[in-house]
Amino acid sequence: MSGSRPNCQRWMWIELIGFDNEEADYHVQAFLDNAGFVPDAISFLLSCPDILHLHEGMERQVVLTPDLCSRGGRAFNAERERQPWTNRQFRALVGELQQRGIKVYLSTMDSFHSDVDGRLHPSEWCAGHLELWAKRYAGEVVTCLSPLKRFTDGSYYEDFLVGKLREVMADYGFDGFHAADGVSSPRRPIWMADYTDDMVGQFVEMMDLEARFSAGGDDASRPRITCDDDAEQSARRARHIWANLRREWCSFYARRLEGFMTKVCDTVHAAGGQVVANNVWTQDPFQAFYRYGVDYRGLVRAGVDAFMLETVGAGNEIGAEGVPVELRAEMNQTVLFTKAFLPRTRLLCLNGTGDTTENWDVLNHAPPVCEREHYTLGSLFLQDREGFRNASDGPFVCLADGINCHQWRWMAHNWQVGYEKLPTRVLGATIIWSDAALDAEFDDYVAHRTPPPHRLCSELMRRGAPLLSILNADDLDAAQGCLFVPRPELLPEDELRLVLAYDGGPVVTIGRDEPGRLSCTVYDGGEQAQALSTSLPEQLPDEMSEPPNYLYGIYSQPVDEAFYAAATELLIELSGAPVVINDVTDARILAYETAPDRLRLLIGNEAHYYIIPQVDVHHEIVQVSTASHFPGKPIVSDGSTLTTRVPPRGMVVLDVQVME
Repeated sequence: MSGSRPNCQRWMWIELIGFDNEEADYHVQAFLDNAGFVPDAISFLLSCPDILHLHEGMERQVVLTPDLCSRGGRAFNAERERQPWTNRQFRALVGELQQRGIKVYLSTMDSFHSDVDGRLHPSEWCAGHLELWAKRYAGEVVTCLSPLKRFTDGSYYEDFLVGKLREVMADYGFDGFHAADGVSSPRRPIWMADYTDDMVGQFVEMMDLEARFSAGGDDASRPRITCDDDAEQSARRARHIWANLRREWCSFYARRLEGFMTKVCDTVHAAGGQVVANNVWTQDPFQAFYRYGVDYRGLVRAGVDAFMLETVGAGNEIGAEGVPVELRAEMNQTVLFTKAFLPRTRLLCLNGTGDTTENWDVLNHAPPVCEREHYTLGSLFLQDREGFRNASDGPFVCLADGINCHQWRWMAHNWQVGYEKLPTRVLGATIIWSDAALDAEFDDYVAHRTPPPHRLCSELMRRGAPLLSILNADDLDAAQGCLFVPRPELLPEDELRLVLAYDGGPVVTIGRDEPGRLSCTVYDGGEQAQALSTSLPEQLPDEMSEPPNYLYGIYSQPVDEAFYAAATELLIELSGAPVVINDVTDARILAYETAPDRLRLLIGNEAHYYIIPQVDVHHEIVQVSTASHFPGKPIVSDGSTLTTRVPPRGMVVLDVQVME
């Protein structure tokens, strides 16, 4: 195995089909030899929660159901056919991995319908508890469970689930629990689900809203608390809650999820383990709360030790979800925003390789896209009084079976490059984060629909703005260079006054300075230096539909393309970032200093063909070396300019020595 180790953790998400129960060590050593390294942790994806529901100890050997032996009961992967695993074999496999220094986690979701060998394979346990199934706002069934619901006898499903988790942790010897989709957050946006009598009853009681609802009969101003048997009334009730009690509904879900996860974390911690949770369907802190009712602070208070950020931009780009969607900038900014919000919490970035059940494979079908994601995720930074540190702690490979040795070594090189260096200075604008601004964002968004800070940063980064670092306003005295403040009007007056008075470089803001106008303003030592503005629609649309899933953004007022382009150019100019000086519009550059005479450049390509940008780094170049796999020939430089070729949809990483 390779002796090199990047400055990051390396985790794997895998199914039982990734190992072999016919081998003495269950294929563990061969798996690690193929990978070329020992991961910090492996999380076993048993997406059906029946691994908990059906557990009855280890006294009797039990064959696990097909949908536990592989996700969805898929028949094969690139290495073997699905095998029938027993509970005791699984326990022995956990032990084999732990003997090699690997932490082993159990991961479950909320889904339970599988297609096994061409036949529907529903969970009998779940089929016997229809009251736990999630439902859409008019009562349409969603074939997944809600961990927040109650059994017909009024007892809470979460208490049963946590009791089973306690047994499974002890009997299998897991080192932790990984709360995945539908467990760490709702599967559906909460404008859509779940508005059943059970959840509405909990909502009314927890938020003390009895006066806002009717116990029965027809009341035009007050929906019924109980109306599951009436689809029309159920839909009316859901619309009323979202239109009139939206913040209360989001807060209710946040409180319930925090309570549920507190029970999970207390149970796992009591067993000496740790808890990892998926973030909410790729969402930044604001949208996590607004769209899914999740407060990341609440989950940390509950005891969550780490988050797996669903940075699935590479897969989205090639249509892994059935439609190609360009969300890389949004996910990069989510990493930054989440780290600023949770600076002391470990964040791991999902590195999508492929998923046979979901029928996509970015590692084999789009390697340059995958490579670019690896480099970029490792090159996003939080700055504070201690200096710069990576915004993420390393990759979480999804999924980790069916990968050959050459691909593992290729990825290991990418992680090494991505996480091996920290900046002494970023050649870009550092985003200013404010906890208080986040708290003000909900009401402002509902009233005005001005693009939220995350949307602004994503739109600018997509166009080439060098936004690779973030700093909390409380750490302003540690800032250096150009600062960017998205939506400054959301900051408290005292906090904003300090930020605008910053004298370490220009301060650029984009915000709504008056109704119907969005302005980009530059401040120099507290004085306004220049500004550009664009008009926003005076009236909001009568109908503003909420998106059905994470692939679609929440509605915000449209912003003129010319405004975004001008603001992007302004940020590049004022931050001293390297610039492309020839007519190559598809190049995107992130850069930072690693020493007074050393620069690292990440040059990405938005096009589906090679580009050859000429890049001016603003200093006389002494030498250029290549850190990425490509290009394989020396880089040509002349004065302060270098020329390189960048692969289609890919990225090259260059280390540049310059004259001091």
